Order: sequence, then C-alpha cells, then structure tokens
Amino acid sequence: MAKIKDRLIFETKKMEAVERRKSNKEQTVMAKERHAHRLSEKSKQKKAHMSAVEDWKKNAERGRSGLGGKVREDDEDQLRGMGGGGGDNKKRMAANKRYGFGGQRSRFKQNDSKTLNDMSGYNPRGGFGGVGQKSQGGGGGKKKGGGGGGNKRQGKRARDAARSR
Repeated sequence: MAKIKDRLIFETKKMEAVERRKSNKEQTVMAKERHAHRLSEKSKQKKAHMSAVEDWKKNAERGRSGLGGKVREDDEDQLRGMGGGGGDNKKRMAANKRYGFGGQRSRFKQNDSKTLNDMSGYNPRGGFGGVGQKSQGGGGGKKKGGGGGGNKRQGKRARDAARSR
C-alpha cells in the first residue's frame, strides 16, 4: 500500500513539474511577443517624429528663402509646439507663486569687457593679484609671523604648543 501511495505522489509531482514548465515556456513566449511589440511601436514613433522634423525643416527652409536665409521669429514657437505636451509645469508655477521666481542661475566666472580690460590686479613680478588673492599676513588666527613668505600656516605641533601656552 505504501509503495502505491509513493508512486501516486511521484506521478502527481511529475505532472505538476511538466505543467509548471509548460506555463513558464508560455509566459516567456508572451513576454517576447510583448517586447517585440513594444520595440516596433517605439520605432514607429521614432520614424513619425523624424518625418515631422524633416517636414518642419523643409517648411522652415521654404519660409526662410524669402527672408534671405534668416531665421523667422515664429520658428522657435513652431519647434516648441512639435514637442507635444510640454506646456507650463503646474508644480513649478505653484512654487514660483509661493516663493517667487529664483531668477537666472548665476555663472561662477564670466568674462566681460570690463573685467577683461581691468589691469588693476596685474603684478609684473609674477603671482596673481586681484579678486582671488589671499591676503599676506595680518588678519587674525594664531600666526606669529607677518607676511614674510614661506609657510603661512604653522604646523600642527607649533599651533598646539602655542595654544597650550
């Protein structure tokens, strides 16, 4: 009786394993089909977008031919409209309303005619002068010396010794 029971259990496990393998295979096939469909849709969208860009380019060139090749004022608006959606970001608008517009991001260093022709920081003997120069001695800290060259900051031992005195 036990042998028969073991055989039945073995048979049922075998059948379950076969069914599991079949369902796994079906799922992988379906996943591959879905992936292929997604890729084809993506390529269709890309082709449509590229053709729209080409059409815009041709129209823009035709429109510019009367202007002598110059850019028209509405070219940028037309290009923005092709992007689809975009529009005003509601979250951004709410933040601007609440806190105010932050303004244009500042550029850290930017040459202009005024700074380019400014020779006030020029030192003919070398070194760099002007805005970014560190001061020579003087202002605070635990320095003993003035501004005589060499190391401006004492070593850690000397600073600790000066502090303990």
